[in-house]
Amino acid sequence: MVLSAAFIIVVEFCERIGYYAFQSTQKSFLQDQGFSNASSSSLNQIFGLLSYVSCFIGGWLAETSLGRYRTIGLLAAAYVVGCFTAAVAALPSRENMDMYFVGTFVLIALGTGGIKPNVCTFGADQIDPTQPDADERKNRFFLYFYLTINVGCVVA
Repeated sequence: MVLSAAFIIVVEFCERIGYYAFQSTQKSFLQDQGFSNASSSSLNQIFGLLSYVSCFIGGWLAETSLGRYRTIGLLAAAYVVGCFTAAVAALPSRENMDMYFVGTFVLIALGTGGIKPNVCTFGADQIDPTQPDADERKNRFFLYFYLTINVGCVVA
């Protein structure tokens, strides 16, 4: 497998761990912060909604102005900043809910939208179609790509 395709698989793995770590613990965290069961459930669902609706923005940016590489790079950086922002905001010594919401609902959701619609096809583009075993390599790429998505979910 091409090194760049392997790197893309690692990025997807990390993105899925980050996303599902927040998605799976957010409701309990919000309840610990004083939100009701209904409010914390609603906010958790809104986070998921924003994460997947922002894929339209990420796809649009990649196709109209920035290109896939820049879109993935820029919004992956926003994703990383969002993870750190939300993690720092959740520290017991801080517990800053405004900072937490900016980290999760803005930066992580937007970062997911930049990565999700672009990284899969960008990874497949790394495989030279003129190589005699190009189809085999693409099949391997997609196998490992989807495997890491599922392993990332389990690890989170």
